[in-house]
Amino acid sequence: MVNSNKISLLYLTKNESENVDVLQEWLSLCPAINEIVNIDDNSTDDTVEKLKKLESKDLKVISKSRGLDNDFSSQRNFGISLATNNWIFWIDPDETPSEELLNFINNFDFQGSNYSFFRNDYFLGKILMHGENRHQRFLRLFNKKNGSFFGKVHEVWKSSCCHIRLAYTINHFPHQNLNEFFSKINYYSSIRAQELFDRQKRTNIFEIVIYPLAKFFVNYIFKLGFIDGLPGIIMALGMSFHSFLVRSKLWHLQSTK
Repeated sequence: MVNSNKISLLYLTKNESENVDVLQEWLSLCPAINEIVNIDDNSTDDTVEKLKKLESKDLKVISKSRGLDNDFSSQRNFGISLATNNWIFWIDPDETPSEELLNFINNFDFQGSNYSFFRNDYFLGKILMHGENRHQRFLRLFNKKNGSFFGKVHEVWKSSCCHIRLAYTINHFPHQNLNEFFSKINYYSSIRAQELFDRQKRTNIFEIVIYPLAKFFVNYIFKLGFIDGLPGIIMALGMSFHSFLVRSKLWHLQSTK
């Protein structure tokens, strides 16, 4: 039975035991969410067990194990198909909603269709105030009847219905250290290169050289990343390296297949 005045939390995981503890803290402040839909990418820690322990008379937990297969949209669309509420709020394990956003969700009037919020990115212990990571909006609250996710990586919710932009924030803590930062760059660039290749996109030496340079200039100079100090230049270089890896891997795919 569909509940029209409650919200389901869509929550993708893979070895997120510590972040489940954080989820438990803020979820206790959000009674409007009465269901967690967890799609787990074969965790080897106690992530799923911890999530199942959150179930209570006021909170239902639906947890399914399903290999990601480098396709985040497929994973999220599968999760949505299991939700018993029409309204979905999705958040990643390394994110937490602000107090203001929780208040909004708790007093939500179940009108409109799609809602997006700002996200604050924290990197090496510092909030990034500039560069591409600043002033980003992400659509995170929606009615499941009015759209679906697209894109294997950096997936987006696409809907023909209205999009309401609000100033509430989500706090993002994506990288615990530099090893994790560069590991994720390598991982996501592989998915993105394969996605572009499958869409019959092609690259060349000009793009491999110029795109990363342009990316660094835009983030570090034009978008004032230098003001964020050392974290700002490391982030700008990292995003430039991501651009280089995507096009280098795309070139390798088109040269060998």
